[in-house]
Amino acid sequence: MTTKQLHRIPSESKIGGVAAGLADYFGIDTTLMRILWIASFFAFIHVPIIVFYIILWAIMPKGVRQNDNAVEVHQV
Repeated sequence: MTTKQLHRIPSESKIGGVAAGLADYFGIDTTLMRILWIASFFAFIHVPIIVFYIILWAIMPKGVRQNDNAVEVHQV
């Protein structure tokens, strides 16, 4: 049994990898997560969203994608 861990993915980041990490955790597309961040920025008060992102960036450990459905190809 594997447990899901919340982490940011710097290798797939535009800013800090927070959106990529959250997308991986919730099993959704990274682009959709980025759109949700931008929509929440415009829908709510801007400063708390930016502060929340920075806090997540600071406290989330670095990691790698866990929900990777890609097929690994090994050369013989």
